Formats: sequence, structure tokens, C-alpha cells
Amino acid sequence: NSFSGNEDGMRYLITPGKRSVPDPDGGEEAKKEEAILTVDLWPEPWTLDKTDPALRRREIFPMTEEGRTAVAQYLNDAYNAEPERWSAHPSILDCEPWTPPAPESDAEIQH
Repeated sequence: NSFSGNEDGMRYLITPGKRSVPDPDGGEEAKKEEAILTVDLWPEPWTLDKTDPALRRREIFPMTEEGRTAVAQYLNDAYNAEPERWSAHPSILDCEPWTPPAPESDAEIQH
């Protein structure tokens, strides 16, 4: 299950998952799955998908006790490194959500 929260304008989402990594014990091209925690950070006021990607951060940690400790330290460090960034977020009433740019049509690409 994912876990989300916020601290004075810094929002975060921790999502468990898996990724393929090289398996050193399995031969030249062998792969194995590794459990991971993906941490997304972004400023208020919008949800992750309504926040400009330039304002988002993503880090991946192993899903181990050390990885969970590293996630907590990462969140603390991110907040403490820029407290003014997190506390200076605009009100949801004072800004518009980010929307992705419209895809170029074929006619625009050919000209």
C-alpha cells in the first residue's frame, strides 16, 4: 500500500514496487526482481499529477530496514534543506494546476 503525507507544504508519496536488476549469481544476462520504495516529493497545493514535473523529485530506495530508514532521512533532509521552499507555497485559490502541453498535431509538425 502507498503512504502519503505532508509537512508544512512539502508533500510526499511512498509507493512500494519491484524492478528488475542484474543477478550476479545467475549468469551474464540473468535478472532478478528487487523490492523497492519509490519516494515522490512535490510542493503544495496540488496533487502530484497536477504539479509541474520541474518541481517534483523522485528517489528510489531498497525495501529493506535500511531502505526505510534512508527514506525517513531523505524526507527529513529534503525538508530541512529548503524550509522556505515548502512554507512559501501558494494557496490553492491563488494558482492554477499544471496541465501537460497539448500534443502537436501532424499538420503542425509538417510545417
